[in-house]
Amino acid sequence: MRALAIDDSHLLDTWDQAASLERPWRELALLSCACGASVDELARLSIGERDRSLLALQIGMFGSRLDCETMCPTCATRLELSLDASELVIPERKIEPHELELSDDDWTVRFRLPDSTDIAASVGASDDVLAERCIALIDRKGNTEVGALPITIRERVAERMAALDPQADVSLDLSCAACGHRWQSPFDVASFLFREVDAHVARLTREVHQLARSYGWSEASILAMGSVRRRRYLALVLQ
Repeated sequence: MRALAIDDSHLLDTWDQAASLERPWRELALLSCACGASVDELARLSIGERDRSLLALQIGMFGSRLDCETMCPTCATRLELSLDASELVIPERKIEPHELELSDDDWTVRFRLPDSTDIAASVGASDDVLAERCIALIDRKGNTEVGALPITIRERVAERMAALDPQADVSLDLSCAACGHRWQSPFDVASFLFREVDAHVARLTREVHQLARSYGWSEASILAMGSVRRRRYLALVLQ
């Protein structure tokens, strides 16, 4: 997996744009700046492919260590976690066309993996919307209505989708030292990355403010000098 990053000279403008967007367009705007692909192109990646790229961006900008916290659902004890982002990356594999087809009795269902456009269209809607967008063909003696699919076959399609795109649904195995409760918690890489970028932008803005006020330099020149040199000047300002 190739690490991705957004340099400081572009990050402020990128975050100003991305932060005002709804999900899933916010994460796609960040990825577009990092890799150069268009938002429309990235929106057609499966959710797992997208999240794999978001992990690459997290690692490239902030390193592999993920410091986070959660709360035990049983006793409300706060848990502090330190994760390795590289261990959350599930290797990509080629999906063969026949894997995107499922047969059961007289039914033959062809489908594709959900992407960001499907997620956007499904916000606030029923699960039927996602199914109707991702299922390409239903065949039962000429019946092609998604709504006619038995619930058991819908469940099998959902299970097959999850198996083919496991990066789309990463869960953490957690346990509480206080009460012994064990549970699984989903890890939302986009939400974690948003918090990291937002905190970094806040620090970066303060650095630009301090140096501009002290030396009269422009924002562009301060951001272009790089973080190491910028912090050397900040150390002098704060003496």
